[in-house]
Amino acid sequence: MIIQNVLNNNAVVARHQQREVIVVERGIGFRAKKDAKMALRDSMKVYVPEDQAKLKIATATIASLPSAYLDLAAGIIQEAEKRLQTTFNSYLLIELADHVHFAVQRLHEKIVLHNKLLWEIQVAYTQEYEMGEWALHQIAAQLHEQLPEDEAGFIALKFVSNDLNHQQTVNSLAFTQTLASLTKIIFYNLGLDMNVKTPDYQRLVIHLKFFLQRMYAAAPSPLSLKMENYDYVLLKHLQQDYARAYHCMEDVDRFMQQKLAIAIPKNEQIYLTMHIARLAKSFAE
Repeated sequence: MIIQNVLNNNAVVARHQQREVIVVERGIGFRAKKDAKMALRDSMKVYVPEDQAKLKIATATIASLPSAYLDLAAGIIQEAEKRLQTTFNSYLLIELADHVHFAVQRLHEKIVLHNKLLWEIQVAYTQEYEMGEWALHQIAAQLHEQLPEDEAGFIALKFVSNDLNHQQTVNSLAFTQTLASLTKIIFYNLGLDMNVKTPDYQRLVIHLKFFLQRMYAAAPSPLSLKMENYDYVLLKHLQQDYARAYHCMEDVDRFMQQKLAIAIPKNEQIYLTMHIARLAKSFAE
């Protein structure tokens, strides 16, 4: 590996296996010189751009960031990979460092960016959200900046979207058609006007996207459904007090089984019923 350009104390551009890559490690750029040889180490994060345009964007982004943000992001990612037992796309390092830097800038300018999906993220991606909260503690400890809770949700989504172990190979057209079908089933059952411009519609669609991704990622087997641990009392409560929403969920379950041969687990049934009930309530108010 030969150094091509030093971006800052923690990042360099190097030529590796006939390609230009970005290598990030604490102190790697300190006293580094162009054309110097460098051995690849496990502690290094290596980003391999798809083309020169992406390389240019990535190098410009890194060059604009204070070194502390890359160092911070690297530590957060390392801990997240360990706790979540996964591997992230190498670009997450740049994306996360840039996100945190921009979030701190907004904080200083008193610009509040609310995460309207915070509740969904907390429920759908509990472990990733907890890592997002851990990241906020690290940001406070290392940068002395107290970011709002909303940022824990934004960071959690960074983990989800860059998770190499759970990326979907689902046909995008089939996914979109299924998403549209589920949306129609729910709105038809509730007798609601399906206005795509309303926040309620958009919120439901985002939830259904998360829901479908989980279903496709780990289609439950009959055995796993029988052994599933769920809140029986809460499910009974929903069946009795939110009967219409529950029956709507059952129609979704029948559709999933008939069209995709996927049965909805009880925990997902609970969450989906609650979300449908929430949608119905928002239209009734």
